[in-house]
Amino acid sequence: MRSLSCGVWKGHFLALWLGQPLLILLLMAGPARAWRLWGEPSDKKIRPVQELADARKSAEVVAALTPDFMQTLRGTDLRQAYVLKGDGLSALGRVDEALGVYQLGVRLFPKNVDLLTRQGDVLHSTGLDEQARAFYLRALIYEPRHFGAHLGLAEIDRRLGFFDRSASHYEIALETLEKRADVWRSYAETLLAQRDWTTAELAIARAISLDGQNADGHVLTAFARRAQGDLPGALAALDEAQARGAGVGARRARALWLVEAGKPAEALAQADAVLKEVPGDGAALWARARALISLGRDSDARRVLANLADPARFDLAARAARGLGSALAAPGDPR
Repeated sequence: MRSLSCGVWKGHFLALWLGQPLLILLLMAGPARAWRLWGEPSDKKIRPVQELADARKSAEVVAALTPDFMQTLRGTDLRQAYVLKGDGLSALGRVDEALGVYQLGVRLFPKNVDLLTRQGDVLHSTGLDEQARAFYLRALIYEPRHFGAHLGLAEIDRRLGFFDRSASHYEIALETLEKRADVWRSYAETLLAQRDWTTAELAIARAISLDGQNADGHVLTAFARRAQGDLPGALAALDEAQARGAGVGARRARALWLVEAGKPAEALAQADAVLKEVPGDGAALWARARALISLGRDSDARRVLANLADPARFDLAARAARGLGSALAAPGDPR
């Protein structure tokens, strides 16, 4: 059972969904505009570079922030210069250089939450989650509800399977990132892992309302319904997802679920579509074999199961295939 604080959050969640105002920390602006938040004076030298960053002109931002120019900056402007240069390098795919810029910025300004969270983000993106966690936690010392730090911790905890902790971090991040459909979807995945169907469906609905043409929200709806035993509803949601360009994963799930729904001919067609795109796909072969058995085509099913018999390739599927194969009548025996 989630904590009382989570119950309070769910009330806030419903308020967000219904469009009612919430008390959100006014200082939680986007991190790329941190220079507006600090009380120190600015000589405004960084503002033209900020405008380039706002226009997503990353190469021009990096070119403008030369060492000579940065030596003329002080205080707020210098801190923001490190943020903007690191962001620009990261956007250009120069991640190692971006990390070096953030590291230098953190050494100069060890309490700056934007630089701390960005260094954490780079480390997290390269799989160095324990090192990233340390930077996120340091940021929270100085700004306990910083959305970037909470988002990073939410992703790390979800990856490690600490779903309750992950959900709590997502909830804080969403106080600021309420317009980010991708964050709502990630939060919903965490809730689904916790079997919190009601809140998960609200989160998915919110994501779809923000980005209805994204197939992922409809895929999540399908899995939420399937988990609650609503197989027809799950298949309908997959229809919506496929209409919006869902990938092979949605077709794979559809093939398996059509077998469960007792629609072997449709399952066979869907499995064949997956195999055309991904030859040798284990789940599609399994669905194809099950469909063939239901259609009375045992000899065809045996040939499919033979493709699943290699444990080096399919492991669990191979063991399941052997069990299913042994249940079939021997060649020549009547069924």
